[in-house]
Amino acid sequence: MESPLASPAARKVGDFANAQVNNFLNSVEDLTTALKDIESPEIVRLRAKVKLALVAAQSAAADTASQIRSQAERVGRHTDTFVRDNPWQVIGVAALVGLAVGILASRSRGS
Repeated sequence: MESPLASPAARKVGDFANAQVNNFLNSVEDLTTALKDIESPEIVRLRAKVKLALVAAQSAAADTASQIRSQAERVGRHTDTFVRDNPWQVIGVAALVGLAVGILASRSRGS
């Protein structure tokens, strides 16, 4: 079950990072495709290495995105449980943070 607290922010960050990695990997794949007509032994060997690295990078990116998503969901669940179990403590901390921000904001306006 996904936590409603962690889900939107974690999904946005994960989706952005995943899109950036996929864009890079697609660019590398396009480059290797563009070099397919060059039959120099050195280019053929380099193209094979790049393809192997590309497959490994795509797999690692998928694994990392999955791990980040599951960790963010775990943190969200723990936060949700803590807030539900300790609502008055959370309200007290939020009030103190609000008071501190208010004091800092009033000092910066007064200067």
